Amino acid sequence: MDLSALWTQAVHVFSDRLRPGNPEFGLVVYLPIAYWLAAGFYELLDWMRLPFTEKYKLNRREPGRGNMITHQHVIFRVLLQQVIQTALTVAVMILDPDMCGRCADSTKNPIQRISRFILGMYVMDTWQYWIHRIMHTSTFLYKHLHSVHHSLMIPYASGALYNSILEGLLLDSLGGVVTHYVAGLDCDTATCLYIFANIKTVADHSNYRGPVNPLHGLFPNCAAYHDIHHDVRGIKMNFSQPFFTHWDWLLSTFLDPAGMHFTVEEQAKKQEGRLHKQAAQEPTGLPSPATGGKGAESKKAR
Repeated sequence: MDLSALWTQAVHVFSDRLRPGNPEFGLVVYLPIAYWLAAGFYELLDWMRLPFTEKYKLNRREPGRGNMITHQHVIFRVLLQQVIQTALTVAVMILDPDMCGRCADSTKNPIQRISRFILGMYVMDTWQYWIHRIMHTSTFLYKHLHSVHHSLMIPYASGALYNSILEGLLLDSLGGVVTHYVAGLDCDTATCLYIFANIKTVADHSNYRGPVNPLHGLFPNCAAYHDIHHDVRGIKMNFSQPFFTHWDWLLSTFLDPAGMHFTVEEQAKKQEGRLHKQAAQEPTGLPSPATGGKGAESKKAR
């Protein structure tokens, strides 16, 4: 494709294909919206600290070191990565005019579409497992790329896509392109898969379990499983993301998170103890039985 053809295709993409209602529009616009809606939900829970939701929060028995970077920095870096992801998606649309139409006819049958969706989940898992593992086994790559993500020693929802720019390009952006073509996805199916993957990744970094995190019990690759990977004890384990754990099982990199977090019952008891302590420390504003009556009477007498 020469420069003139590329320019013509670029104009066509921006003027026509990226309009609401077209598959290309959904692939570009809906992904970041889904990410921030899911992240915003868990950020709100973190801010409100409701007794019901706090007992489902994952807290390690040995918490380790805390985060050293600001929330604002994390959000800015995630937004920057999403801009790069969007630019890459648009670039692929320009280079491949038939990106959304090539497999559209073969996935009109719901069963075929579901099968491609599931295949895409496994392709994405395979890509991310190996890239993620290489980032840990290579000292150079870990130091210069992946250590950025692990500066979040205690993960939280909005930091799910907090990475170095190059890692985000390799792991997430390029991983989406590979998944699209290897699994033979049409753009509608790809949009559904990537939205689901975004929400799942946010939920896995939120540090909430079910029922606050409904996906926690549906997949072995859950918030507890991934939180242990952010712990120094499990940093060389649990590389799989975002859906399954079969590669960790097959290659002996699976670390069971059972017992590493306080249980819901333990969290509830700790919370109840804190509430009782706060109640005991708060002044009632009423006179004590020993002195209240006499004090009131003496004031009246004066």
